[in-house]
Amino acid sequence: MRDEWTGYLLEGYGSAEFRPGSRVLDVGCGRGEELARLERSQVAVGMDVSHESVAHCRSRGLKVLRGKAEAIPLRTGSMDGLFCKVVIPYTDEARALCEIGRVLKTGGTGHLCYHGVGYYLRYLLLDRSWKRRFYGLRSILNTWFYAITNRRLPWFWGDTIYQSRRRLARHYGRSGLELFKETQAKSFLGFPVFIYHSIRRVRPDADSLELVEAAS
Repeated sequence: MRDEWTGYLLEGYGSAEFRPGSRVLDVGCGRGEELARLERSQVAVGMDVSHESVAHCRSRGLKVLRGKAEAIPLRTGSMDGLFCKVVIPYTDEARALCEIGRVLKTGGTGHLCYHGVGYYLRYLLLDRSWKRRFYGLRSILNTWFYAITNRRLPWFWGDTIYQSRRRLARHYGRSGLELFKETQAKSFLGFPVFIYHSIRRVRPDADSLELVEAAS
């Protein structure tokens, strides 16, 4: 993927943005590449839904938990920082961002990367594989359906959605988060491919508390 998306991905995004010694969670840590970098200067812990990824990280001596973004197995307000790279497109985004808001302490920061619509448009319009072009199409259609109905399409049709700045702003407000920085990256036909947001935990409002209770 790295070669395929050269110029669109921002290398090293977020990993150097936390103060030394911060307690940082890597949501969707995969095989631990970013987690290993975070461990050099932070008290870092990873989390992934995959048994294989968790086992691999542990074999490297990395601290890692098994869990999903919609139900993070950590105490409320326990983390100074959070890193999450293109995990949200495969989750229930409202619940995942609610959980991110819950585990961050007030003033804690998160650096998140999402897929924008340009990511799937590039598959749809440029890829030589009909399977990946179909993947791009169904992901776009699923996101439109989700935006209108707040539900995903059934079966494999509904496995992936892209994020939009408007929808993210709504989720942030409901989850006690605020956007304090958007890092610009290369777009495709004027549409965002990867969206890079830096967010901060602020005092939760009533909507955020209701979402936390509903997710628990």
